[in-house]
Amino acid sequence: MTETIPDKARLTEDAAVTVTNADTLRAMASPIRMRILGTLRVNGEQTVGSISEQLGEAPGAISYHLGQLAGAGLVEKVKSPDGDRRKSWWKACQSAIRLGRSGEKGEVEDAKAVDLFRRSAAVSYEMAYERFLDKLSELPQEWADSCTSDDHVLNLTAEEMRLMVEELNEVIHRWRIKADMHGDDGADTRPVALILQAFRWIS
Repeated sequence: MTETIPDKARLTEDAAVTVTNADTLRAMASPIRMRILGTLRVNGEQTVGSISEQLGEAPGAISYHLGQLAGAGLVEKVKSPDGDRRKSWWKACQSAIRLGRSGEKGEVEDAKAVDLFRRSAAVSYEMAYERFLDKLSELPQEWADSCTSDDHVLNLTAEEMRLMVEELNEVIHRWRIKADMHGDDGADTRPVALILQAFRWIS
């Protein structure tokens, strides 16, 4: 049985943080750690065993990665809701991580950490989409019909791209408010992944 506290422990959008610290980025730069963070953010507080069951990874490996994430301040242990001290319960400390600009432009270690984080994130996104495709044939038709995966290449200036991303984030924020209004009685709701990327197109 999966041990989670979904309603109590989900974080609000206000818990999102912008990260520039190289050590934090390196701690996150692993697809398995990103997936651990994802399941804690979506499903709330969980035990090591619950995370292990969902991700198909050994409990020892989950514990190790949780330790690395905890060292970077990304997750933390919480009190067991049933008082069973044999179980190790964890929660995410932020609802989302945004990549910020480093204070000193050109710092080699910071640049390496950012690059490693971006590449790990790209792999994590690809793996998440492949998990969806693996289950697509089992999903109700309305979910298959409502999903999308399209791309566009637009001729914009860097400033125009920045403004476009800001506008898209405003749209996402409005839908997050709507999603939060479902509450505990949203019987037909399911977690929906939305991955927003904007970058200079290289042919």
